[in-house]
Amino acid sequence: MRDDPASRSFQALREEHFDYLCRQLTLSETTSRGGVGFAIVSAVAGNVRVFFEHDRGICNFGLGSTTDARPLCSVDEIAQRFSPTRVLTEGVLRLSLDEQRSFVESHWSELQRMFAPEHLGETRAWHAALVTANNRWRGP
Repeated sequence: MRDDPASRSFQALREEHFDYLCRQLTLSETTSRGGVGFAIVSAVAGNVRVFFEHDRGICNFGLGSTTDARPLCSVDEIAQRFSPTRVLTEGVLRLSLDEQRSFVESHWSELQRMFAPEHLGETRAWHAALVTANNRWRGP
């Protein structure tokens, strides 16, 4: 990624949120890739790969299996499986980066189970159903 204000902003947010989470959860094997207006880094521990993505100035966390090259779902999406603290009128949960990081930390053991090989099929099916429901809600 070029040295521009967006990439400097991403680096600062990465250090504050993603790198902090990596230290807290002992995540390793960090990978990264990027381009103009886009960057993604990931790290793994146990059954979970945590992604931190920057797309045209917006950053968010995503989650997937350790073998996933891309996030299966956002932390906002997976948080819907738990007790959401706040839901917008459209029924969508939006968490700040601090809340996303905190969610991953506080639900780490549950996330390990959800992305374990014996439960991964169920997690993928849940996400497919969520995507289908969201697409139906938005209409054609």
